[in-house]
Amino acid sequence: MTRFLTRRLATLLPSVLGVALLGFLLVHLVPGDPARAHLGERATPQAIAALRARLGLDRPLAVQALGYLGRLVRGDFGSSLRTLRPVGED
Repeated sequence: MTRFLTRRLATLLPSVLGVALLGFLLVHLVPGDPARAHLGERATPQAIAALRARLGLDRPLAVQALGYLGRLVRGDFGSSLRTLRPVGED
């Protein structure tokens, strides 16, 4: 029984990691700039650049993915763009 549980847990971790990475990549494949979409068409280039920097969208995709996975492991799901509160509280 212990061996069975160990095997199942060993396959669970890569599966969860794969699903998280797939979700991350799917979000980044959607066309358009999330910062511009959030701020609207009338946003200044400075405001868009500031939001991209705050969200980490100005970093390379690999760095963003590793940061995302690291935060997920720690239980940090980020903050809501609408309420600016941690997602866990919402």
